[in-house]
Amino acid sequence: MRKLEITLTEEQYQHIQEEMRYAARTNLNEETFGGYSLCLQVGIPDIFPAQLEMKMANSIDLGDVEYEFTDVRN
Repeated sequence: MRKLEITLTEEQYQHIQEEMRYAARTNLNEETFGGYSLCLQVGIPDIFPAQLEMKMANSIDLGDVEYEFTDVRN
């Protein structure tokens, strides 16, 4: 099995948390269910940095991130 690990800055992490809290409040007020997706955009590895985008009602560009695939042993 493989694991994808994305490293966030504290600012990126806080932004995600704020958006999730806002969405939860909005969904509760409107009595709807909703989710979100995280999109890792990788161009040419080691040349252009990877970008992370959070998609909810709107798309939020979280900026450059580092990522790594690792082997997970059971």
